[in-house]
Amino acid sequence: MDEDEVLGKITRLLEQGCTMLATHHDCGAPLFRRQGEVVCPVCSFADEPNSSAGAQPSGLSGVELDEKSNLDRAHLQERGDDLDEELRAAIGNLRASLLHRLRELTAVLEDEQDLDKLKKQLDCLEGLLRVFRSLQG
Repeated sequence: MDEDEVLGKITRLLEQGCTMLATHHDCGAPLFRRQGEVVCPVCSFADEPNSSAGAQPSGLSGVELDEKSNLDRAHLQERGDDLDEELRAAIGNLRASLLHRLRELTAVLEDEQDLDKLKKQLDCLEGLLRVFRSLQG
């Protein structure tokens, strides 16, 4: 399937109000949520030039579709769990870095005599605190 056909299928899914997800299928195409189901615009639908994205997936029986769908969901859930773990670790590292910078800026704040530098440091502190609060919420 050439790039124009893939783009056409993606466009049809978007026109139908489907949601493009941040994950990709094994074939490299972005995954979409369509009527509660996660579908691939390349692999999930019949490879016919005039088929709409609403056509039934080709080549698989209902049982095979259910099995494939369950495998795809398990794979997506596994990837989602891995991403959640990585995100939690990254947020933990970010918190530690923010706290370190807050301590550094607070320490130099006491001795600062130049009002321009003091204002810049306070602006930095305010920004750091804003990010830190957003991570708490």
